[in-house]
Amino acid sequence: MPIASFLEEYDFAGKQIIPFCSHGGGRFGKSLTAIAKLAPDALIGEGLSVHYSGGASLADDVSAWLDLNGIKH
Repeated sequence: MPIASFLEEYDFAGKQIIPFCSHGGGRFGKSLTAIAKLAPDALIGEGLSVHYSGGASLADDVSAWLDLNGIKH
């Protein structure tokens, strides 16, 4: 996972991490588990994995994901 060293280097205690994957794939769930282990004191938000390259519903999907995680946009 390319962000592993970043997660290990900084203190994420009490901070929220909201995972996003733009290529989809079957390993997203494993990545979420790895993030939780690398930043055990962080709050892990609801992840979003996009399995397509755009499309008419992409903006709505991202907006709904941001709302789900309490992110103002």
